[in-house]
Amino acid sequence: MRVHFVGIVGLLTLLGSITYGSFAHAGSLDEDAFKKIPIGKATKFSNLSSFEAVCLLQPYQDRLYSKDAVAVRANKYLAANNYSSDEGHFAFVLVGKEAIEIASFERSQKLDVLAKHEVSTAVDEMLPKGFAPLDCAGGESAVFVRIGLRARTYVVLGELH
Repeated sequence: MRVHFVGIVGLLTLLGSITYGSFAHAGSLDEDAFKKIPIGKATKFSNLSSFEAVCLLQPYQDRLYSKDAVAVRANKYLAANNYSSDEGHFAFVLVGKEAIEIASFERSQKLDVLAKHEVSTAVDEMLPKGFAPLDCAGGESAVFVRIGLRARTYVVLGELH
């Protein structure tokens, strides 16, 4: 009986890591890297340049809404891996030519996310000049900005123009 319990716990741990585990494969796209971004500064992660796209998955979002080829590939990957999200998590999908990776994060006061449609005029004024918030950005041009708003710290994905 103990072996079965350990096996079930191991299986649940494995299944959990598909959606919320640590993401060594996602390179420097991790919580510590986001926390090191100076507030209000656009920051590029050099290892993302090998990806075709970096796309945000908000809480409860289990697929990309675009119909372009990159989103179709990403959505097939997400569906095949039974990706699902909840209120407490968000993720970035890193779409490469040969591989797709998911970097998932737990939401907290110190790290949360704002999608393009959530960027209000007040938030836009906190963003660097030339920064355009996006839900998907090219890997070579993807930048992140960290801002403070209502006692929370948010990350916004976008590109500089």
